[in-house]
Amino acid sequence: MPASKLLVRHRSLCTAAALLILFVTVPAYGQETAPASRPPGEPVDFFGFKFSQSERFKFGGELVVGWSHDGAQAALGFEKQGRVGMAILSVAGKVSDHVRFFASVNPVSETNARPACGEKDYFFPSDPNLYAGIGPIVKCDVEDGLKRVDTYNTFSLDYITQQGILREGYLDWGISDSVSLRGGRFILPIGFAPRDVGAATAKDMTRLTRLNAEANFGAMLAVTARRGERAIFDAGLMAVLGDGNREKDYDWFYFVNTSLDTNSAITVVASARMTPIKAIDVRAAFKKGYTGSKVERLPSYWASKRNDDALVVSVKLSPTSWASVFGEYAKYTWGPTLTSGELVGLPDLAAIDKAGYFMGAQLEAPITGQVRAGFSFVREELSRDDSMIQYLALNRLYGVQMGKKDRELVVRGFVDVNRLVNVSFFWMDVSNPFPWVSASWPVTGPTAFTGREPDRIGVTVTVRTP
Repeated sequence: MPASKLLVRHRSLCTAAALLILFVTVPAYGQETAPASRPPGEPVDFFGFKFSQSERFKFGGELVVGWSHDGAQAALGFEKQGRVGMAILSVAGKVSDHVRFFASVNPVSETNARPACGEKDYFFPSDPNLYAGIGPIVKCDVEDGLKRVDTYNTFSLDYITQQGILREGYLDWGISDSVSLRGGRFILPIGFAPRDVGAATAKDMTRLTRLNAEANFGAMLAVTARRGERAIFDAGLMAVLGDGNREKDYDWFYFVNTSLDTNSAITVVASARMTPIKAIDVRAAFKKGYTGSKVERLPSYWASKRNDDALVVSVKLSPTSWASVFGEYAKYTWGPTLTSGELVGLPDLAAIDKAGYFMGAQLEAPITGQVRAGFSFVREELSRDDSMIQYLALNRLYGVQMGKKDRELVVRGFVDVNRLVNVSFFWMDVSNPFPWVSASWPVTGPTAFTGREPDRIGVTVTVRTP
């Protein structure tokens, strides 16, 4: 390894270690001097403003901040960043005995890619010049276009595409004790949520978790079976607008608002979770639908109707309260539909199969009555194939081929205080076969196809209300 890379990594480790010590010390001290827990129903004090908590009206919040060193952002020297990733405020309540509501907002809305203005020697998949003259005029984003390129090259810590600052907003109608109907915008229950496998932000989660994280507008019919007070089986059937996967499969659609429906057809999702005993958690989800839509008068590969199918199976085993092992398998079907391929002169374009898995383990131990410490690791392997890789391979550009794989190894250490404060240190070894197609490395010039490895290291702090 070059001496310069060792020096950079050493400095990053020192900075991260210092931040970790600071963040760990403060919550631990705060835990020692914290007052007794708030009695149920007592108002919540937000910086001097008190809000009454009740079954009909309850406030909540979650703050996620992080510092990271991300080699994928090194081209312009922005690899080290400290940011507030999420500042979520939520309100939930009970309208009647059968109707409840929930809404959450996050004013930090940085997830979406932005149209890039371009740079000499670099290829930007988000460059509007890819379809210049075909459709509406798209202006590049001078401020963020070079740094919010795609899910491989971005400074964003959040992973949910929002409707403005609105994250979720829905009504639940309890039809009976075991059947309910939900309508509005909600996060789809596909695969493990980031918190289920120890992740906090887009910087320290696996790609499978990132791809599965999707909020959409629609309706869900849910069924629950209980044994005593504990749910042992949940199932949901959803019909949503789709379009939740537009940017992940490089369907830029002229960079219009990603929460808008492009009239691509309804997407259907079926999801189930079974926990016969506390030690076993088995989940499965199936999605069938489309994202984006072809516009006959403006044929473009980058604004087309795409397949958006998924099969995700997840298993978590927790034989003790301090140890768990988990794994997830997913198979996605992406790429332009047959009719979209015909529209852009590719009549025999096949759908893209994108399969992969991750597996990992977590160990933790109590330090005091309410403070726990532990570590986890996750190994992931996933096909790199998507619509952008297919486009470059078909046009024989930049040495790109189909059939290559992304590989990641994530190692975390954490301290958790009463499930309300979590401080996590992470290191991620990233093996990306084509970092230059996300504008991390140049594609021409004397340093073509070389650059900083897209590895990551960082610290995250999560604080949430009870």
